[in-house]
Amino acid sequence: MAAAAKVVIARPVTFVTGNAKKLEEVRAIIGKSIPLRSLKIDLPELQGEPEDISKEKARLAAKKVKGPVLVEDTCLCYNALKGLPGPYVKWHLDKTGLEGLNNLLAAYEDKSAYALCTFSFALDAESEPVTFLGKTMGKIVPPRGPKDFGWDPIFQPDGYEQTFAEMPKEEKNKISHRYKALLSVKDYFADSGFAFETDDSKENEQNASNKINNDPSVNNEKDGSTPNKRKREDDGVREDDGVAEATEKDDAARKKPKPKGDEK
Repeated sequence: MAAAAKVVIARPVTFVTGNAKKLEEVRAIIGKSIPLRSLKIDLPELQGEPEDISKEKARLAAKKVKGPVLVEDTCLCYNALKGLPGPYVKWHLDKTGLEGLNNLLAAYEDKSAYALCTFSFALDAESEPVTFLGKTMGKIVPPRGPKDFGWDPIFQPDGYEQTFAEMPKEEKNKISHRYKALLSVKDYFADSGFAFETDDSKENEQNASNKINNDPSVNNEKDGSTPNKRKREDDGVREDDGVAEATEKDDAARKKPKPKGDEK
């Protein structure tokens, strides 16, 4: 029986995010197994179940980028509140801060929670997105640790005495919801038969960046424009979904994280 023909992908997969801390984590976990570039795209506010939201985001992003995309949504789910704030945690964080998120459970004895990460990959606008889930169980505690990465300071994973914010990056990246979801992403790409034949020359990369930036719905990080800025993080909690190509130069320029960037 003849082997199935490989699908050749002639450009890097576009990871849709404008959050430098999230991009840093994804690259640390993925390594070089999947050619990635990041873009910050303005996508409409979506509501619903995490998996449905993630799939629709992938469809919309693939249509804008006109190529393969990877999108992520992150949720912080309280068991006492039957999964809330869930995908709306970023909105709660923006409005009430870490103390407010903690106080949502003030009237409940059950402080248990879980962090849920959902990735969706779409090969193009016509393809059905493939979804990958990762979950880490834990509990909600008063804020501890650096407050530069979303709700990390109030989430303490089971089996640990530290919050996500207090843990060394290398340790968090071995147990996090994002890590678990990305393991499934890596397995999928390893088993899919995709063959990447990308040209990473600066000239072609710049041409691709110029082309995508001609779309008015794509935000340009350099001019600071963020139309329809999202209210949820994408590690719950969504963050601003967006896109401006992340080259090595961009990464250095973004080292200083936004105060309320991503989550998780």
